[in-house]
Amino acid sequence: MKTVVEKIFNRDMFNVARGARGFSQSELASRSNVTQALISKLENGLTVDPTEETVSSIAKALDFPIHFFYSDEKPHGLPPFHYRKRQKVGKKTLAKIEADINLRRIHLRRLFRSFEHQGDGREIPIIDMANNGWTPKDAAQHMRGFWMVPRGPVENVTRLIEVAGGVVIKIDFGTRHLEALSFRLPGMPPLIFINENLDGALYRHVLAHELGHLIMHNYPETDDCMEAEADEFAAEFLTPANEIKPYISRPSLGRLARAKPYWKVSIKALIVRCDRLKLITPNQYTGLNINYSKAGYSRGEPFSFPQEDSNALSTAIEFHLFNLGYSIDDMASLLMITEDQFEEIYKPKPRLRVVK
Repeated sequence: MKTVVEKIFNRDMFNVARGARGFSQSELASRSNVTQALISKLENGLTVDPTEETVSSIAKALDFPIHFFYSDEKPHGLPPFHYRKRQKVGKKTLAKIEADINLRRIHLRRLFRSFEHQGDGREIPIIDMANNGWTPKDAAQHMRGFWMVPRGPVENVTRLIEVAGGVVIKIDFGTRHLEALSFRLPGMPPLIFINENLDGALYRHVLAHELGHLIMHNYPETDDCMEAEADEFAAEFLTPANEIKPYISRPSLGRLARAKPYWKVSIKALIVRCDRLKLITPNQYTGLNINYSKAGYSRGEPFSFPQEDSNALSTAIEFHLFNLGYSIDDMASLLMITEDQFEEIYKPKPRLRVVK
């Protein structure tokens, strides 16, 4: 005798789906022909057993498979720290970002059931800064030594993080006011979600900044304190003081511009570095910033370069497709999205075959 498994409507995933599409309750009601009153009751748990017809209408309007709303997944709220400039982000935009991050995190967890993401034996540790008596500069120097980073510029920040077991996931945040978010969850690798619209230099700085958070900030402190510490970590990690000084002493805008493609950091970051290392006077700092603006660099710096590629998630996708023989339909079902959405989000590359 077969056991009938009761399907339970998951209101948390319903909230994620609406947030991901950016619909208000009234917009969803209009698109689905389901009353806003019922939608409100579903989201607040006052109605827990909607009809299949209702769920089907909602799923169609939100463009998610029906089984998405009956999954046992549990979303997480965004941490109240470890993400930059969130104060300027509107409530609706932040809700969409939270939903998108939950979707990618759920995808990652489901993919990692069959794919083991491993580094080369290194890790992203949690450092007890107070117990060690370390500054962020000390932590950055320690990490360069721990990861055996050669002297000079960091060739690829993303690769360093992913080789150490972390995962970098690019998302269109829909705003320039949020650059990245990072956190640790039980049973998951350290995660960094980063705005895919950053230029290459800022992308590297933001990644190093988030790495600093993951290493130094396991417990919440004041935002201003943590942001300043993470910036100090990022600056020393990407441009160690003892190594960068010969490149930026007696700085001019032209000299800093020439240093940019070698160190792979922005001209603006190099100006700040000159100031923090006391290589220039306050008046010189002001003058460099004025010249920076006059040159039009605020709208776009010269010697730009693309973002680094992140590979952990795409490798997991390719493993399922090519090693486990999953079809596009299988992948969409696993990740609880449509086939079109899978193609759009993950853009799987066809594997080339040698023709004999």
